Amino acid sequence: MIAADVTMIVFRIIHITAGVVWAGSVFLFVVFVQPSAAAIGPVGAPFIAELLGRRRLVDRLLLFGAVTIAGGAVLYWRAWDAAGSFGDWIGSRFGAALTVGAVAAIAAFLIGLLGTRPNVQRLLALGRQIGGAEGSPAPELGAEVQRLQARLKVLARISLGLIAISVIAMATARYW
Repeated sequence: MIAADVTMIVFRIIHITAGVVWAGSVFLFVVFVQPSAAAIGPVGAPFIAELLGRRRLVDRLLLFGAVTIAGGAVLYWRAWDAAGSFGDWIGSRFGAALTVGAVAAIAAFLIGLLGTRPNVQRLLALGRQIGGAEGSPAPELGAEVQRLQARLKVLARISLGLIAISVIAMATARYW
C-alpha cells in the first residue's frame, strides 16, 4: 500500500511540517504583527526593519514555502502515478481537491517571490535612505513608503487567503 511506503511517510512529514511553519508564520504576521506595527506607528519601524531586514523573514517564509511545495510535488506525483494516468488522477475528487490545494500554494509562493520580496527589499532600502538622511525626509519618500506598505498588506492578505485555500483543500481532500 502506498500510504505505508517509507518515501511517502518521509515526504509527508517534510510537506506537513514545512507547511505548518509556512502557513502559521504567514497567519501570525498578517493577523498580529502587521496590524500591531501599524497601530504603534513610526516606533514600530525598527522592529519591522529588524524582522524583514536582518532576520530576513520573507526569505525564510519563501524557503518554507519551497520545501512545502517540493515535498508536496513528490507526494502528488506518487499519488498521480498510483492512479494510472493524469486524467484518472485529476478526474477523481481526491486528485481534484489536491490539485486545487497545490495550485493555491504555488500561487501564494509566487506572490511572495515575485511581489512581496521585491517590495520588501525596496521598502528596506527606502528605510535606510530615510534613516541616513539629514533633517526630514523628502515627502515623496514618505509617500512611497506608504504606497509600498499598502501594497505589501494586500499581497500578504492574498497570500494568506491562498494558503488557507490550500490547507482546507488538502485537509479535506479525502472526504470529497
